[in-house]
Amino acid sequence: MAADPTRRAVLAATAVLPLLLVAGCRGTQALGTPPQPAPDVARLRAAILAEEEMVASYQGAIRLLHDGPAAGPGRGPATSATLAALLAEHQEHLRRLRSRLVPGSPRAAGSAPPPAPKAPVLPATAPAVISYLSRAEQAASDRLLGQLPHVPASLAQLLASISASEATHVPALRAAGGA
Repeated sequence: MAADPTRRAVLAATAVLPLLLVAGCRGTQALGTPPQPAPDVARLRAAILAEEEMVASYQGAIRLLHDGPAAGPGRGPATSATLAALLAEHQEHLRRLRSRLVPGSPRAAGSAPPPAPKAPVLPATAPAVISYLSRAEQAASDRLLGQLPHVPASLAQLLASISASEATHVPALRAAGGA
């Protein structure tokens, strides 16, 4: 035998029905516009994208020097070891940056997913690849330093640390490339 609905259940259903009708007619618009992400989220996403591109550059350089047509000085095992070590550091930078972005959090709400990193176009010779990476490291270090006044202190500390690390990669690359 089925139980008759209670007065409380009937009142609850009656109260919810208009909301369902309005939401059904307007879809997700009934919920309003999503909030804008916190200002530092865009900067964090940009730093993540830049680091992803740096990782892709190192992976491409390692493939090029190992399997590709790159010739000349800077193709030895010492260069490969240096590039592998620097790649590992960039992968750690990326891990730390990503750990700061919590998708779905109120601070990141309304932000679109970041674009995919661009595939690097690397030069054809080992010395040119090392020079390309050196310039990219210096530019990344400078870009991160420029962000420091615009982000919260905890993020500024991380960006400053990554910037310093990337600045130290420049002489390491030059030493590995024989420049």
